[in-house]
Amino acid sequence: MSPTREDYLKIIYELGGEFSRVSNKAIAEKLNISPPTVTEMTSSLVKAGWIEVKPYHGSMLTKEGADEAKRLVHKHRLWEVFLVNKLGFSIEEVHDEAELLEHSTTDKLAKKLYEFLDHPKYCPHGGAILPEDMKAEDLHSVSLTGAEYNVSVSISRFVNEDKLVHYFKNQNLNINDVINIKSYDKTLDLYEIENESNNETVYISSKIAQFIFVRT
Repeated sequence: MSPTREDYLKIIYELGGEFSRVSNKAIAEKLNISPPTVTEMTSSLVKAGWIEVKPYHGSMLTKEGADEAKRLVHKHRLWEVFLVNKLGFSIEEVHDEAELLEHSTTDKLAKKLYEFLDHPKYCPHGGAILPEDMKAEDLHSVSLTGAEYNVSVSISRFVNEDKLVHYFKNQNLNINDVINIKSYDKTLDLYEIENESNNETVYISSKIAQFIFVRT
């Protein structure tokens, strides 16, 4: 599989595509490309048997696609742990470096790296390292846009991208913070979020909120 197709498969997974449908718009926004380009690539992934597409509803991973996506994410997250813990990178700058490394990482190298890092459970962005743990994590997590109002939830992970991580850091939102949605202004497209962990209130657009995953 080409690196470009791998990136598409991985972002569909990271946006919750194992258990729910992901729109072309969400994929386009995350990869900063046009929706027609997404349509062309998703057609290729359908032919490969990695995803299935329902018109006007979005893409969802097949079992084979989910397994392949998790294999890629596993390698990516291992490299992020290595870059942060062993080379001193900050979590805001590791994504692009790990992106380059994952595509050339064999399963044998990934196994050796996992052992060298002393079997880490989570990457710096809160994502599970092992594929079997990813499924359990994803079953109990939802995008913030799908969370109930006025219900306390805990941030489980952020979609992995350096600019997003930097944005969340500036908003003082961190993995395991307890937050709740107080309201949503449709006109301004802004969620009012109360961070119970630091007693701060932040305002986040739905475009950004879809990249935060939470658990009850």
